[in-house]
Amino acid sequence: MHNFNDLKVFLINLDSSDQRYQSAKEQLDAAHIPFERLSAFDGRQADPLSFPEYDERKARAWFGRKLSGGELGCYFSHINAAKRFLASSAPYGLSLEDDLLLKPDAGPTLLHLLEHFEAGHEPGWHMVNLGRPVKRFGSQVAEFVSGAETRVLCRAHYFPDTTTAILWSREGATRFLETAHHIYMPIDHFLRRWNCETDAGYGFIEPPITTTGTDSDIARSKVGQDTSRAQFYHFRKHRRLWADKRAAKRNLASYRH
Repeated sequence: MHNFNDLKVFLINLDSSDQRYQSAKEQLDAAHIPFERLSAFDGRQADPLSFPEYDERKARAWFGRKLSGGELGCYFSHINAAKRFLASSAPYGLSLEDDLLLKPDAGPTLLHLLEHFEAGHEPGWHMVNLGRPVKRFGSQVAEFVSGAETRVLCRAHYFPDTTTAILWSREGATRFLETAHHIYMPIDHFLRRWNCETDAGYGFIEPPITTTGTDSDIARSKVGQDTSRAQFYHFRKHRRLWADKRAAKRNLASYRH
């Protein structure tokens, strides 16, 4: 594979975030990665309870706090990107957020990754986190060399928890949309939880994409919006993390046997 003809790329960007769009566009153009701008869902001024998909009771019980309108906007933006990908004929889809920062080898590494999947490796894979490192509970499956850089691909039994750059298979995006409309945690935490259950997620020890470090425009919410923590928040948080890590350890042991 020498080009990105089989890849549908969406850059999620708020209509008001022109500077972020220009920065991301310059990087993607320089890497010769064709993309389509996708207008982000702006939930910053919205009442979270106005969305029927949002389960506030479960958010407080499981995640430990209410979600903001901005967090729901980010969630809906990624749902929209997955739908748009599946509406195309492309076998692979890539959702990007506009605070991305491409490493010099991002383009070649992405091509190596697509070639790896095209060759039939990693059957049943759902998604790859290209923007956050796999730090624990990962099984190395391949190495991709681009110039002086070597990127190590892992089966991410404990999926990294950011959504800066997510590569989808058609099967993965389809399965995601089957479960994504019951919202009770931010999208990145949901994807971690879901991948701990399916064990079909991948990532890199040192990913080819990172972020600029600026705060998300999409996830910001209006002043005074209540996202206060529930009673026993820390207990709920540790219970959630423990459940995910227990699933990751189980998947790791099963994979190695």
